[in-house]
Amino acid sequence: MASVRVRGPDARMTTRDAGFLYLERPHAPLHIGCLAVCEGSLTLRRLGERIEARLPRLRRYAQRAVPVPLELGHPTWEDDPGFDVHNHLFRWAVPPPGGRDELQEAAAALLTRRLDRSRPLWEMHLFEGLDGGKSALFQMVHHCMIDGVAGAQLLEELLDPSPEVADRFVMLPEPSPLPGAARRMGSALGDAIRRQVGTASSVLGAIRKPAAARESIRRLRDAAFGALQLATADVPVLPWNAPLGFRRALSFTRLPLAGVSRIRATHGGTVNDVVLSVLAGGLHRYLRGNGVPTRGVEAVALVPVSLRKPEESHSLGNRISGMLVPLAVDPTQEVARLAATRAITERLKTSAAWAGIDALLAVLDDVPVPLLAGVGRGIRSARLANVVATNVPGPRETRWLCGTKVEALYPVVPIVDGMGLGLAVFSYDGWLHVGLNADAGLVPDLEKLEQAVQEAFVELSSL
Repeated sequence: MASVRVRGPDARMTTRDAGFLYLERPHAPLHIGCLAVCEGSLTLRRLGERIEARLPRLRRYAQRAVPVPLELGHPTWEDDPGFDVHNHLFRWAVPPPGGRDELQEAAAALLTRRLDRSRPLWEMHLFEGLDGGKSALFQMVHHCMIDGVAGAQLLEELLDPSPEVADRFVMLPEPSPLPGAARRMGSALGDAIRRQVGTASSVLGAIRKPAAARESIRRLRDAAFGALQLATADVPVLPWNAPLGFRRALSFTRLPLAGVSRIRATHGGTVNDVVLSVLAGGLHRYLRGNGVPTRGVEAVALVPVSLRKPEESHSLGNRISGMLVPLAVDPTQEVARLAATRAITERLKTSAAWAGIDALLAVLDDVPVPLLAGVGRGIRSARLANVVATNVPGPRETRWLCGTKVEALYPVVPIVDGMGLGLAVFSYDGWLHVGLNADAGLVPDLEKLEQAVQEAFVELSSL
């Protein structure tokens, strides 16, 4: 199995990575979640041994995000001298009868816990007492550490393709003391100078090749204009588009990939088209059921887009842009909804809609860090889109965790002020696992949306 490549202890965060730290709020932590439901019983001891044995491949699990004084640069990842895996492992008993509802409520209660920034930014919570002798592991990893694709790769490092895999313990070198303030400031200033030298080199290159420079400027202008058009579009106000509270609701379901294949064979489109159409169908039913008109409504989803190159497939951090994708909640029939979704995604692919947001994010790399951090912390409620929607491919075959078969892997995407609903999809072992995350006050009946997504899928599968 390929290892997750992590640079040395002085690896500075990119602007995109650090942005998730700056944008985090006490009531809206920005960690990605994954709930693994296992057929047997897990123990904290076995989990701790598994993580310790694989730390050479999971080095970021033993690194802290260390800030720079005066915010002269983005934080760096440093080996934590006091790292103890057991500080990140927790054990909970799910209330009787230990069914799906109790598990969802237990996991939701943890979502607003902020990860301790004086330690590596991850936690694992073991839930015991599930019906049928099952157990579940809820992992939370800060978004500054991974995006969805990196999270899937990180998960693969913990799981096994068979139940009989034996770990070999390899001692890591003793970590150095954390760098002092002077060293951190000097390193940040050195990085800033190197970045300016790189910018100057780019300018010289543009002078030597004016035609190529003009083409780059044109692409940047067009991309930024496209992003600005989307960002200033009239996004409708839906019930969950409001400031968040401190309570979360989770709801999980799964859809058979065989059914997705039948839909594609009958009606065409990609897996992503089917996913977006089914999610839009669920929103249509949910909104109508709550008396919210959908006629003429074009909801908008913020959809992350991976920019990873093949050689970056095992790297951590965030290599993502985003697209603002209209969701076809208006049509009343599922086949018409899928056709509308296919037309939308084809149009967005042709226009390279992701490039606009990517270009604007790239501009932020040249903004002074103190200004960028201050603006990030000062941003209040914004409504760039109605929902966050992700679809990440996972393992196609069954996986085991510490010799226990993993039955399901449910994703959880974080939500923010103004977008109080997240829709996450993760494919695993022949199923699309759907994780719905919402502010409990804004969406008090999230189970109805889950049921609506199932109904939309069943109807589309039967036509």
